[in-house]
Amino acid sequence: MTGMALSDLPVGRQVDVLAALAAVETADQPVPPDGFRGLLDPALRATLDRCLRAQGRVLLKVGDGFLSGYEDDIGRQLAAEGAGVLPPDDRAVLALVLLHCVAIPRAAGRLRSDSWLDAEPVRKQDLVLSQVPESRIRGSVQRLRNAGILRYGARRSILPGPQFARLTPRVSAQLWENLILLAQPDGVMGDVIRRRRVARNEHTKQEKP
Repeated sequence: MTGMALSDLPVGRQVDVLAALAAVETADQPVPPDGFRGLLDPALRATLDRCLRAQGRVLLKVGDGFLSGYEDDIGRQLAAEGAGVLPPDDRAVLALVLLHCVAIPRAAGRLRSDSWLDAEPVRKQDLVLSQVPESRIRGSVQRLRNAGILRYGARRSILPGPQFARLTPRVSAQLWENLILLAQPDGVMGDVIRRRRVARNEHTKQEKP
């Protein structure tokens, strides 16, 4: 674990690190380093990362700022225990939103960024055209907005929310693969993803004692 322990720093620098920690843990948008010495100074930032990792969290560089998120292993463990797992209706609505807002526009070449927040808005009435009942869509959108997973855009259109900025690169890539499997399960990319995942699982099994 890199970075000095928090307790080894002078009191003033400890305050700087803790202020930055509070910011990256609670902000809806990436925190610019200019306002926090604990983010601007590489040594203090390393201590901040050490503090986060001690709690199963990591410091993420998001654009020109920083946020925190769960370590990949911790996230998988929590999901296996059922913590933070969305109910089926909410997962279905979220998948619809991501397909309309991100997957389809990317496939059409209208979006070039790999950020989930670079998205096209979708209207709630467009989601109603799916097989999910309107009452369930309304309830799910509200719950997902409350959790920061979705947000409203202009004229109450729907977009991915700020929680997507807290995904690690690995989790973000896995989510994108899941969307490909959902949209084109029998396509070439779907076959590549399944083969890659099988190979990865076999490699993981071989590494275990």
